[in-house]
Amino acid sequence: MAQRIDSEWEELFLAGQRVEPGLYRQLGTGREIRLEEEDVLPASLDGHVACYMRVEHTWRQISSQK
Repeated sequence: MAQRIDSEWEELFLAGQRVEPGLYRQLGTGREIRLEEEDVLPASLDGHVACYMRVEHTWRQISSQK
């Protein structure tokens, strides 16, 4: 699923979806999930559908490049 955000396309991922390794942030909560290998994104466990966005670069990574 893709969503347009600030004139760029961002891909949304749902809980239970198999995704590539990386850092994912849950929308609405800011919860971050780091996957070291291809795996399934976890459920929210609060009765809501969990949607995630892949975090391409963390602030720590960006600041260390400067």
